[in-house]
Amino acid sequence: MLMEGRKMDYLTATELSKKWGVSNRMIAYYCKTKKLNGAIKKGKTWLIPVNTKKPADKRCSKDKIVIKDNQDLQGEFPKINRRDIDNYATVYRANDLYKNLGLTRETLRYYEEIGLITPGRNSSNQYREFTFADISHLLSIDFYKKRGFTLLEIKELIQSDKQSDNLHYLNRKIVDLQKAIQEQQLMIKQLNDTKQFYEDAINSKRKFSVKEMPLYLVLESFDAVSSLNEYQNSVLKYLNLQQDDILSNLVRAVTFDSSGYKGSGMCIVKQPATEREQPPGKVYLESGKCLHTVLEADNRDDSIMEEMFFSCHEWAKNHHVEFKGVVYIFIRFMALSKQTERNFYEVWLPLK
Repeated sequence: MLMEGRKMDYLTATELSKKWGVSNRMIAYYCKTKKLNGAIKKGKTWLIPVNTKKPADKRCSKDKIVIKDNQDLQGEFPKINRRDIDNYATVYRANDLYKNLGLTRETLRYYEEIGLITPGRNSSNQYREFTFADISHLLSIDFYKKRGFTLLEIKELIQSDKQSDNLHYLNRKIVDLQKAIQEQQLMIKQLNDTKQFYEDAINSKRKFSVKEMPLYLVLESFDAVSSLNEYQNSVLKYLNLQQDDILSNLVRAVTFDSSGYKGSGMCIVKQPATEREQPPGKVYLESGKCLHTVLEADNRDDSIMEEMFFSCHEWAKNHHVEFKGVVYIFIRFMALSKQTERNFYEVWLPLK
């Protein structure tokens, strides 16, 4: 075929496929991936310079697939691999990927937005077109996602393009996952402790018993739980906000005598792991033998404090014991609702 206004002879994709003994789709694949120098597209037809050399197909290189001592095997693999060879030139639409790879429209769009894939565009309608090279890329992305890599980490791997970096990235991910597992194990412990408290609280609300209160170190004190502006300097600096919630580390300390309550304040506390972690000169909550109970109330219901005062003093009178004049109140569980939370309070009153 001779192009008008040009001296160079061209072959159509059909003519070249017969000349080289490959499919039309394979020729289209070569053209689209720019493996045929000088190839141009006129309408829907690819035109290739007549003297263009056939690209070497490295996937089917004889020195890779032939057993040298067995001449019967030479050239056989390209024949049985013909389906794959032809499919490499197939153009797929986005719907093909949604259906066959389990991808969502949003996922595929996001991959494009962050540069993980760059599909071609149909010149006539601008629809996205995907080759099997794109699909192979998507399968590789899925491979790393299933091993815990984020999309940004996968992009970093692609941009690195160095095999020598692979071990570095794999080792780094193992360390990251081990850390995440430790954090999850801690969360499971917190959940189990919370579940155990709640199960016990249901059966022991407003019941009194004498227990040993653990030792708590006072890290900071401030006026009231509603003093939000004090949280930054009095609370947050003592917490690991990735693991610690605020309420579980706060305790309300209320002083009283036989006539009623005298004062109230909030403390942020830490429970030392051992007695050795008790540095001198520090402030601790009263510990040891205490009257213990669990109360449930609306978080805006102050009447619970009055009820507690009279019921605890009645118990002390009946059991011939005296209090040290302070009560510690921990919030151990919150039952959520649309209106207001109902709190479960663990209450400790040190005994003389």
